[in-house]
Amino acid sequence: MTPPQEPERDPYAARQVPGHEPWRPSSINNAFWAGIASVVVGFALLAAAFLLVSDAELQLVLEETAAQGQPLTMEQARGIYSAVLVMLTVIVAIIAALWIMFLFFMRRGRNWARIVITVVGAVWILLTLPSIAGGAAGGVASALLSMLQVLTVAATIVFAYLAPSNQYFQAGRHR
Repeated sequence: MTPPQEPERDPYAARQVPGHEPWRPSSINNAFWAGIASVVVGFALLAAAFLLVSDAELQLVLEETAAQGQPLTMEQARGIYSAVLVMLTVIVAIIAALWIMFLFFMRRGRNWARIVITVVGAVWILLTLPSIAGGAAGGVASALLSMLQVLTVAATIVFAYLAPSNQYFQAGRHR
């Protein structure tokens, strides 16, 4: 005869204080802050894209459009560039807000949010790697910021799957 087995216990239950937020391992907090850092780096990339474009680069665009029969002035090119950056900023802000929302859900122990972060992060890394390998537009500064963003997104994913993080999410299923 085998002795009766003890029911599975929540390894974090002893650390939880009633009326307070559940205890979470440092790996989850690290994943959260790495994810926040990736947003900050993303906005730095956007600022670099805006600040690092030169009149010489805009002049190349003007020559290209003139060759296609659609001449533009430098002021028109700057206006179009500014409008595109404003639209891009709005899109990036929406994506950043969603990313941060998923980070908060992950931090609260929602495994589905960890999965969303993993999928979106992996896609983001895959889309960014070619620009790093091929030399990102904007030169060395943009390439370094892109590399930093890939590293912060990768760190977010890695921290979210370390053993303490996995235990945290498994314990969340039993709460």
